[in-house]
Amino acid sequence: MRYLLIVLVLFLTGCGKKVYEPEHTVRKEIPENTQDKTLVEYTKKTLTFTKNKFKLFGSKKTYFDKEGHNLGQFIKINDDLAVKGNELYVISQKTEYKLPFLIFSATKKNRLVAVVFENGKFGIYDLNDKKMKYVFDGDEVLSVKYLHAQPLFYKDLVLFPLLSGSVAVVDLNNGKYIRNLNISQNQFNDNVIFLKIVNNQLFMATPSKLILFNPSYLIDYKADIKHVIDYNGYIYIFTVDGYIIKLNTDLKELKKVKLPYASFYAPGICKGNIWTVEKEEYLIKITPDLNVTVYTGNGFDTDWDDELKIDGCKIYNNDKVYMIE
Repeated sequence: MRYLLIVLVLFLTGCGKKVYEPEHTVRKEIPENTQDKTLVEYTKKTLTFTKNKFKLFGSKKTYFDKEGHNLGQFIKINDDLAVKGNELYVISQKTEYKLPFLIFSATKKNRLVAVVFENGKFGIYDLNDKKMKYVFDGDEVLSVKYLHAQPLFYKDLVLFPLLSGSVAVVDLNNGKYIRNLNISQNQFNDNVIFLKIVNNQLFMATPSKLILFNPSYLIDYKADIKHVIDYNGYIYIFTVDGYIIKLNTDLKELKKVKLPYASFYAPGICKGNIWTVEKEEYLIKITPDLNVTVYTGNGFDTDWDDELKIDGCKIYNNDKVYMIE
């Protein structure tokens, strides 16, 4: 019996989660400041903070963007938009609009807002008329990643990154649905997490592949993707299993490095280098040519993915702001 217990302990120990252990580190303590607001959610471009307002019979959360604008009960999702359920708040107008369904993502261009709803539907909302100009049915969705892309206005088209892992293309002038760009065949945890024009080419990604779209062909790069960023005309992929991969805009792999078992937080660009924080609280600098330096000496809280974000040279972590350089 004792032998069986020893074997069981050894088995469970061997099955423990492996963590990133860098061979070389440099100590670098970066300045930090404490603020009265806590980071609660972010998209690729926005940050939303919260603080409790205490009243006689309890408290409620009030949200703010990084510029300090009071968003009330709304969470910022784009440069000029915040949402609360099916309500849309245009920050520059300080005006609320009620839409027909729960809002997942949205992008504003002049008086029009491209919206993807949580039920899979998508369409265009007219701020002047205060109604949906066009509505289209999407696919039923089982689950989505916490990171997601926003709709993209491109010339006379609107590109909707759907929760099902495809991009719907709509003609903005007449509201005509043109086609679906299918990126994924998997409807579980495979929504669109990256949608951007780089060097006049359209790139789309789900957690399982990155795609370069051309009207005549598609080129894909398959990987277990956690983050995608573009910088200076190149694409950088951070994978779930610790790879950092540099691609050109033809999706040709130029270089890759592996940090075994590393779990990356959303990377950002600061003074010509790429920075990220690793789950074990390491601060990592990556040059554009993928030379890596790992720093220790900072007490990041890495318990939750949505409470740490790099924006330029600042790291927002709960109620603290760290200055990289």
